[in-house]
Amino acid sequence: MKILFLFVIVYYLSLGKAFDDNDINMIVSFVTLDDRATAVLTPYVCWSAYELTNLAKSLRDTGISIAASLQPNRPELFLQNLVIVADLRCRGTDDFLIKASDEGFFKSPYRWLLISQDQTELNVLDQLAMLVDSDVIIAQRRGEDYQYVEVYKIIENSQLIYSTRALWRPIDKRSNNTAIITYYNKSKAVANKYGVVEDYRKSKILSTRRMDIRRHTLTMVNVITDSNDTRKHMDDRLNLHQDSITKMSYMVVKICFEMMNSTEKLIFTNTWGYVDKNGSWNGIIERLIKKEGDIGTLTIFTQERMKLIDYIAMVGTTAVRFVFREPPLAYVSNIFALPFTGAVWLAVLVCVLACALFLYITSKWEATMGMHPLQLDGSWADVLILIIGAVLQQGCTLEPRRAAGRIVTLLLFIALTILYAAYSANIVVLLRAPSSSVRSLQDILNSPIKLGASDFSYNRYFFKKLNEPLRKEIYNKKIAPKGKKANFYTMKEGVEKIRKGLFAFHMELNPGYRLIQETYQEDEKCDLVEIDYINEIDPWVPGQKRSPYKDLFKINFIKIRESGIQHCIHQRLHVGKPRCLGTVNTFSSVGIMDMYSAMLATLYGMFMAPAVLLLEIAYKRLMVAREKRMQHNNAHLVY
Repeated sequence: MKILFLFVIVYYLSLGKAFDDNDINMIVSFVTLDDRATAVLTPYVCWSAYELTNLAKSLRDTGISIAASLQPNRPELFLQNLVIVADLRCRGTDDFLIKASDEGFFKSPYRWLLISQDQTELNVLDQLAMLVDSDVIIAQRRGEDYQYVEVYKIIENSQLIYSTRALWRPIDKRSNNTAIITYYNKSKAVANKYGVVEDYRKSKILSTRRMDIRRHTLTMVNVITDSNDTRKHMDDRLNLHQDSITKMSYMVVKICFEMMNSTEKLIFTNTWGYVDKNGSWNGIIERLIKKEGDIGTLTIFTQERMKLIDYIAMVGTTAVRFVFREPPLAYVSNIFALPFTGAVWLAVLVCVLACALFLYITSKWEATMGMHPLQLDGSWADVLILIIGAVLQQGCTLEPRRAAGRIVTLLLFIALTILYAAYSANIVVLLRAPSSSVRSLQDILNSPIKLGASDFSYNRYFFKKLNEPLRKEIYNKKIAPKGKKANFYTMKEGVEKIRKGLFAFHMELNPGYRLIQETYQEDEKCDLVEIDYINEIDPWVPGQKRSPYKDLFKINFIKIRESGIQHCIHQRLHVGKPRCLGTVNTFSSVGIMDMYSAMLATLYGMFMAPAVLLLEIAYKRLMVAREKRMQHNNAHLVY
C-alpha cells in the first residue's frame, strides 16, 4: 500500500500538481503590474477546483475577474484586456498551445502568461507563431522566485528571442502590506502583499522594445502605371511626372524600413487591386492577401478592401478631381443683361415710361397750339419712335417745339447717355470675364462643359462603382454615353483639352498640375477650378490583415510625420495648384459665342421685320379696300 500511495503522489506531481501560494501571488502580481484593465482566462490548466477558487479570490480582491472559456469571436476592444494563463507543467498543454497558435490566438491583442519550471517544457515554443506583435511571457520558477521572460520570433521559422521583463520574489511575511516603489540599477521595484516585482523594461510599450527586426526582409508592393523607368528612379527626383504617388510612398516607407533595421525588397504591379469577373483580386491587394508583400503604395479606401487588408498610415497626400478652366461668362449667361441689377433695370424702365407719358402730354398740348412738319403730332406712335431713338442713341427727326417738351427730351437723352456709357464699359469687362457658376457636380452636369477622365484603372473602377443618381447621370451622359466611345484620355491629351477650354478632366492632381505648370502660359493658369467627384479621404498605406509589423509601421510613420521628414518629402515631390502670377494682359478676340445673345436678337429682328412688313401691307390693302367700299356705297346713296 505504501508503494502504491507513493506512486500516486509521484503521478500527480508529474501532472503539474505543484500549484502553491507563490504561484497565485505571482499571477496576481503579473496582471496588476501595469495597472491595466485585465481579465484572466484559464482555458486549459490542471489545477484543482480549490486552487482555482483561491486564485479567483485573490484576483477578485484586486478587481480582476477570471473565467475558463476562450471565445474566438469577441471584439478587439475586449480582447486587449485578456491575459490567458497556461501551465506548461500540465500534461496536454503543448497540444493546446499549438492549436491556439494555429487559430491566431498568439497575435495581438492577446496576452499570454506561461508558467514553467523546467527548461525542457519550453520546447513547444518553437512550434508557436509568436511574432513581434505577440505578448507572451514565460514565468520561469527559480526556487521561490519567478523570472518573467518575454519571448517572440521575427518570422515563424526564425530563432526565439528572449528578454527578461521582470523578476518576482515573495515578500517578507513580517513586512506591512503598503505598496512601495524603489528605483535602483535602472530598474523599478514594486512591492505589495503579493510580492516584489523588479521591472527591467525601458518602456512599457511593447512595439518600441521590438523595433529592431535584425535585418529581416520586408517587402513593399509598388504600383507602376506610367512607365517602367520608374523602377530606376524611385528616389532620385527624375521624371517626377511619372508615378508620383508611388515615389512619394516609397521615399517614406524606405525611411521606415531603415528605422526598423530591416532589409528592403521591392516588387511591382500595374494596379492597386480590384475584383475581376471571377471574384479574384489583383494588384497590391492580391499580393497582400497572399502575404507576398508587407506594405504597399498609397491606396484609396473602399469597404471591400478594408475587409481584406489593414490601412496603416497616411504617408502622403494626393487627390483625384475634375479640373477645368472657368468658362467665359458669355458661355453660361446672357452678359447683355448682367451690367445692371434688376432694380436698376426697373428704375430705367420707370424713368423711360414717365418721360414717354410726359412727352405725350406736351405733344398733345403743342398740337393744339399749331403744327410743324418736324413736330410731334400728339400720337403715341410719334412718342414711341422718339423713345426708341433715345434708348438706342439714334435720335429722331420728330421732336417737341416748346420748352417743356424739349427739357424732358434733353433730360431723357442725358440720362440714357450716362447709362449707355456705364453699360458699354461693363459689357467690355464681361466679355472676357470668367464664370463662377460651375462649382458643384450639379453645375457641371448642366453646363456646356464636356467631361473626360485619365485612362487609369482607378478612374474606370470608381466611375462604375459610384451609383449615386447624380454621379451615375454624369457618367452615363458626359463620360461614357451609350453608343459612343468613353472619354478616357492620356494625361497629356486631357491637359491639352483643358487648355482649350470648356473641358473638365478627371485626373490625379499632382502629375496633372506638374504638366500644366510646364506647358501652360501664365494667363492660362489663372482660371483653373477643381471639383471633387469621388469624395474620398486621402489614401493610406495598406498592409497585411493583422500583420505582426502593423504597430511598428504605425509608430515609425508617426515619428516620420512629426519630425517633418514627411512634409519635406511632400514638398519635394508635390506640385500644388498653379498660381496666377498677377494680371497678364493678353489679346483675345471676341468670338461668336460671346456675341451670341446680340446675334440672336438680331436674327429675331430679321425674321420679325418681314412678318411686320407683310402685316403692314395686308393692313394697307385692307384699309384701301375698305375705303373703296365706302366710296362705292356713298355713290349709290347719291343716285
